[in-house]
Amino acid sequence: MLQIIIIVLIVAADLLSKYLLTPLMHQAGGSLPLIPNVLHLTYVENTGASFGIFQNSVIFFIIVTGIVLAAGITFMIRTRKTQSLFLKISLSLVIGGAFGNFYDRIVLGFVRDFIDFKLFSFWNWVFNIADASLVIGAILLGIYVLFIYKEKDGKPVLAIRKKRDEDEADDEESDEEEPDKEHEDEESKTKTDDVEEKKTPKKRRLKNKDKSK
Repeated sequence: MLQIIIIVLIVAADLLSKYLLTPLMHQAGGSLPLIPNVLHLTYVENTGASFGIFQNSVIFFIIVTGIVLAAGITFMIRTRKTQSLFLKISLSLVIGGAFGNFYDRIVLGFVRDFIDFKLFSFWNWVFNIADASLVIGAILLGIYVLFIYKEKDGKPVLAIRKKRDEDEADDEESDEEEPDKEHEDEESKTKTDDVEEKKTPKKRRLKNKDKSK
C-alpha cells in the first residue's frame, strides 16, 4: 500500500505541476523567475531522456521506459512481502518518476521540463518532478545494493567483493611463495647429497682398513 501511495503522489505531483505551470511559463515568455538568477521556471519540450540528454529519441525511450516499468512493477509485486522499507521507497520513486515521463512521451511525444537552476554556472539542464524522483530513487537503489542488501552469507555486496579481492591477493602471494619453497628444498637436497658424497669415501677407507686387518 505504501508503494502505491508514493507512486500515485509522484505521478500526481508531476502531471499537476506541468498542467498548472505550463500556461504561466508561456505567459512569461517561456521563463518565469521565482528567485532571480537562482531558480527559474523555464518551459522546455524534451524529446530525449531525463535532464535533456539524448535528444530526438522518443520511440527508443518509450520502449525502454515500458520495459523498466514492467520489470519494476513485477519485481515490486513479487517481493513485496520481503522488501525492506528502504527498498520499497527506492523502487516507488523510480517507478513513479518513470511513469510521469512515460505519460508525456505517449500522449505528447515529448516530456515537459521546467525546473531551471541558474545558481551554478556548470548546471545547464532543465528537469521536472519525475526526473528528480527517478534520480533520487536510482541513487537510493545504488546505496541499497552496495551497502544494505546482503547475500546468503549475510554480508553487503561491497564487503563480499572486498573479501574476494583479499582472498585472491592471498592466493597470489601463496603462489609466489611456493616456487621459493621448492627452490629452497632443492638447495637443501643438493647440500645433503654433497655431504653424503663426502662421507662415502671415508666409509670405504674404513672398510678397507678392516679387511686388511
